[in-house]
Amino acid sequence: MTILNIDDAAKFLGKTPAALRNGYKRWGIPHFRLGGQIKFTQEALQEWVEKKMKFQDIEPETNRPERRGRRSTQNVG
Repeated sequence: MTILNIDDAAKFLGKTPAALRNGYKRWGIPHFRLGGQIKFTQEALQEWVEKKMKFQDIEPETNRPERRGRRSTQNVG
């Protein structure tokens, strides 16, 4: 089991440490406290990511849904 601090967990998830500090409870990210500090296990984070990907029906780095761009306010034609 690999225990991660907030900086390492943020890097693992592709977030900033500040974003993770502000959102870990709201996002339902598995965590625990050790000596008053927020800690994560890499295995629990990996499982959480996999569940999120299944829920959104996304495969890692390969089959992401296309993002829709902003609509143009100009009339074409």
